Amino acid sequence: MRRLTGILAAAAVAVAGAAGASRTAADPWSGWTRLTFEARKILFFYGQVDMVLRDQGGRRTLETRTRATFLGAELARSRSLTTIDTTTGRTLEFHELSRKRGRRYVFGEAGYTVERLVPSNGPDAPLSEWSVTSKRSFPYPPATGPAGAPRVFDYYGMILHLRETKLEKPGDEVVIHVATSHGVEPYRVRVGQERASQRQFRDIASGAMRTVPVRELRLRIQPVDPAQAEEGFLRMEGETEIWVEAGSRTLLEIDGEIPRIPGRVEIGLAALG
Repeated sequence: MRRLTGILAAAAVAVAGAAGASRTAADPWSGWTRLTFEARKILFFYGQVDMVLRDQGGRRTLETRTRATFLGAELARSRSLTTIDTTTGRTLEFHELSRKRGRRYVFGEAGYTVERLVPSNGPDAPLSEWSVTSKRSFPYPPATGPAGAPRVFDYYGMILHLRETKLEKPGDEVVIHVATSHGVEPYRVRVGQERASQRQFRDIASGAMRTVPVRELRLRIQPVDPAQAEEGFLRMEGETEIWVEAGSRTLLEIDGEIPRIPGRVEIGLAALG
């Protein structure tokens, strides 16, 4: 935030900050910087997703860390970073690294490139220590109307973009274009249900458990061409359902299918800060 001079300006900032803190206390959904999700208890299965949101120097970053085990064996362990230009809302870069491989997307003006990576110094090494094994470029979809060409997101950036959409009631639907390793794929996001509920989670700042009433929307996220879709959270495949807080579209729950795990897996909000 720019430095403001003068006593009146400083007072205004103090009042605005107090008001913002009050709103956050009453409504935790609009100002979160970290979310932690854990799998509902399933025999022999454990899963966790951490999401951290930061704004700095004109950039917004969304960092995720994912881990899943079944029968003690590690099914998934990955970390990702999405970087967005806060002025234009355009995704600049995305990378995701797992135990044995990674991929890096760099978004330009007319298209994006995909680099496939392998670790040179182990899976926990920084991105700079991963080796590029291949590189491909893909164009963005052409403009189809006065709105121009559609914006393109990575999978996690798509989830963050939901706050900007007009998904407000059952039946509302949008199509979001997602960059994959074989080109841009459209995903259909549709509101299937609305409900009043209560969510219990740990407040990361205080450590206390909170129970908060919430109006929720159930969103179905489905690739238009399921055969061309790539993995989502915890290696979920195909159609995924998520519950979001209706006003801010903050993610509350993720439901989907994971290879080798019977039935659908539910990952629910466990902590927020």
